[in-house]
Amino acid sequence: MKQRKFFLVLSIMFFWTFYAHAQFDVNLQITDGIVDTALKSAIENNTSLLLSELGKALMEDRVPDFTDISISPEASTTILSVWNNTSVMNCNVSELNRKCINRYDGGYQIRNIPIFMADAAEDDQKQEIAINYTNSGKIDGVFIYDKDMYGTTLLTEGVEVKEFQRRQRIQDFVEEFRTAYNTKNLNFLEIVYSDNAIIITGKIIKTIPDNEATIKVSKEQIKYVTQTKEQYLRKMKFIFAANKYINLEFQDIEIQQHPKYPELYGIVLKQYWNSSTYNDVGYVFLMIDFKDEDSPIIHIRTWQPEKYNGVELRSDEVFGITSFDDNITR
Repeated sequence: MKQRKFFLVLSIMFFWTFYAHAQFDVNLQITDGIVDTALKSAIENNTSLLLSELGKALMEDRVPDFTDISISPEASTTILSVWNNTSVMNCNVSELNRKCINRYDGGYQIRNIPIFMADAAEDDQKQEIAINYTNSGKIDGVFIYDKDMYGTTLLTEGVEVKEFQRRQRIQDFVEEFRTAYNTKNLNFLEIVYSDNAIIITGKIIKTIPDNEATIKVSKEQIKYVTQTKEQYLRKMKFIFAANKYINLEFQDIEIQQHPKYPELYGIVLKQYWNSSTYNDVGYVFLMIDFKDEDSPIIHIRTWQPEKYNGVELRSDEVFGITSFDDNITR
């Protein structure tokens, strides 16, 4: 009898724990940012339906069905990529009150939507997404949102850049970039990296001095390896296949504009890579060409370890916008 009671209590605790992370109906209310009542209603309805469907699909152990939701194929693919390749997810908040942001391209965006990633490591389960909408209220983009992007200052050799629309475009680009890795989207990486992209990866190697000391103290050095786009994507294909779950997080984001070529931007990111098989922390630098505003491309990507010999890299040791001037031909 005591054993039955124990298992009954355990079952109830499991049910309520699971239910807390699998909220069914989610209701979004826009508090500010849209005057048009019909458009406001469309965005609220589409978002509420989407988030509610994620919770229902999780509880019913099935793939989400977006039939009754106004959503683009691209946005649908992103969500299903997370669901199938990375982690089932749902919004575990029943009521959401959010402001709506006017986008640089004429659409709209809502940010800070809490998402629970069921299959992720415990520290990565609570995340946030941003949703983009067309002028009619249709969902046309979903990004895993990095809160550290807010408050980022655009820099031109230390001077703030005031083009708000460009800043917003860069924020969106970084979120798309991060989401591509989290969803294992090789197609996006194939498009966004220039065919002649330079991809440099730093690797820690230990060296032991050749002397007669009884105790030989090893020292670390960074060895840099250059890859072509083809080599890099082949490696990423293998990594994506080998990992059930991948989560990238960016912190300490610095955005720089080239002093001579204003369409070139450098983005320095402190990247936290967490996956099923491997974790690391390092600095990623991206040189991005915004000459075509709608189709920015990456010319250079570098990765450096956060520290070596126990000391974190100084800011002047991290690659930046002027580090590769010899490689720029315009």
